[in-house]
Amino acid sequence: MENNEEKRYMQVAQDLNLLVLGNSAGVVYWKPAGLKLYENLKSFIRKHHEKRGYLEVRSPSIVSEDLFRQSGHLEKYQHNMFSLNGEEENNYVLRPMSCPNHIVIYQSELRSYKNLPLPIFEFGEVFRNEPSGSLQVLFRQRQFCQDDSHVFVNKENLSSSISNYLLMAQEVYKELGFEDVKYDISLRPDQRFGSDEDWDAAEESLREACRMHGIVFNELPGEGAFYGPKIELKVKDKLGRSWQLGTLQLDYVLPKRFDLNYIDENGQKESPIILHHAVLGSLERMIGILLESFGVNLPSFLHPYPSKVVPISEKSVEYAKLVASKLGSSIDASDEPLGKKLSVWRNKGVIEIYVVGEKEASIYAESGEMKAMLNKGKEKELINIK
Repeated sequence: MENNEEKRYMQVAQDLNLLVLGNSAGVVYWKPAGLKLYENLKSFIRKHHEKRGYLEVRSPSIVSEDLFRQSGHLEKYQHNMFSLNGEEENNYVLRPMSCPNHIVIYQSELRSYKNLPLPIFEFGEVFRNEPSGSLQVLFRQRQFCQDDSHVFVNKENLSSSISNYLLMAQEVYKELGFEDVKYDISLRPDQRFGSDEDWDAAEESLREACRMHGIVFNELPGEGAFYGPKIELKVKDKLGRSWQLGTLQLDYVLPKRFDLNYIDENGQKESPIILHHAVLGSLERMIGILLESFGVNLPSFLHPYPSKVVPISEKSVEYAKLVASKLGSSIDASDEPLGKKLSVWRNKGVIEIYVVGEKEASIYAESGEMKAMLNKGKEKELINIK
């Protein structure tokens, strides 16, 4: 049998029956198993944000063009935006990023230094008008979802907020099976907003955060965003391939362009700092990386088929449904021989396969005791289902 680790991700997606391609480049339709994997990934990263105090929000994808004009994105990225003509000459765009939306949420209330840092988080659907030749199924799409966060913070809490992100990212990558992380700090580009003084402070804050955690980093002159420098996190998979994942950008510029403020301990207005960050980046691209890296043997908490219940014959199908319901699983009620069923689900990376027959069904009918044969390849064990 072909080594699953050497399969390209689209072959693995086909083996797991995850998705179907649209009739144009960069368009994907998620099938039930694919959506299960997608939602498992969302639940995983949501729990990590909630654990560290992030507040989840939801904001619109159709946004006034004026909001992106004020942020500066329209000037820099208009050619990559999808524009919509609105009424009374008020044009709209499909959001290419979520930071202006999160700024609107920040502006909705009077903020105090006691409310900071304010970390907000969204599964943001974004749209970018990429050239068709650059689109690549899961790795580059015109519509995708980001684990998109913005932390509004004062200078006193800046260092701890950057640390909070770095620790979360390290924890997430380790749980996903990526322990070799590389860090790059991208410095000011020639075309940028903001003063040199702010850029000096922002770049040094990123350096200090890395040094505080004993992180060795490279510096990339000219590679920062137009509104701030950034830390880029890259991981290596078990085949030695490098993948760009997380990004944290430190921003003194947008708070001033939007006149954001909070009341400090002396009752004076101060401008906050914004940390823009994602841990996974595009969820679609992250799934592609996972499929490339692990094949069908995905981490168990993400796997679209964590377990399967296989009845030996038609006579044990009803009992199999009861077992599946108890386990939160599903059954394979096909007419294929048992050996072929086991082989099919093994090849999909399923570890826990529960085999049930008439004997287990009879025990349940007589005593109410639910049992199944847990088949883990060479290991088999009759267990109680509780």
